[in-house]
Amino acid sequence: MKSTILKVAVTAAIVTGASPAFANLIYADGVQVTGTGLGAVQTVVTVQDNNLKGGTDNGTESGCVTYSGTLSNPTYACAMGLQGKDNTAGSAGNNTYLLNSITGLADAGQLGLVVNVSEGAPANDAKLTDLYLSLYNITLGTTKYFAYTGPDLILKDTDGVGVSGKHTFILNDAEALAAKAFCPVLSDCVVAGGVQFAFGTTEATPETVYIGAFEGGGDTGGGEAPEPASIALFGAGLLALRGMRRKAKK
Repeated sequence: MKSTILKVAVTAAIVTGASPAFANLIYADGVQVTGTGLGAVQTVVTVQDNNLKGGTDNGTESGCVTYSGTLSNPTYACAMGLQGKDNTAGSAGNNTYLLNSITGLADAGQLGLVVNVSEGAPANDAKLTDLYLSLYNITLGTTKYFAYTGPDLILKDTDGVGVSGKHTFILNDAEALAAKAFCPVLSDCVVAGGVQFAFGTTEATPETVYIGAFEGGGDTGGGEAPEPASIALFGAGLLALRGMRRKAKK
């Protein structure tokens, strides 16, 4: 992996007038950074559907990974009603991870996803309809899901696969506590996930989703807001996402 030191500011976001306080995953508007291409970050899923004739293209870009018992060989089965079948880039772009391997992660409540839209130019965009993070507890043999449940989001291209960080999704306070309770021992849990974009809104290079670590929950209801965060280097070639939040004054 590349050795990169990056900084990102994350602010609370309420999209199209709908409060994200009731969502398991909350959208947070970060700052784009470089050095986040395949192999440089812990990518969970990579998808591409340009609505071309033949193959599996049908205009709805969708893909997932699910723990199969082997970290390096996940299945592409989807949960949460996602269509799937658009995974691309093989093992470089589709992976499951033990939580204790995620850079900077102190507990499961810090988990967050970064969605990178790559639609040919910064002026282009894609409409996100579905996103989820799953935790499989190896000891319990059960899975817990955390999904973005807000309105569809228009996500701008931030200049390609290697430039991202703007579109982040973090756990709200309640779900951060639930994740910590479900995975008290990081080495017992595997993270996976899935993503889907609206029909006809993708047409260029692949979109990616990677996992990161953010401190604290992100409940923007009740006056709470994420504090500025940073991506820091933890060991040679490892990229970490860490953030902080505070209570906003009423």
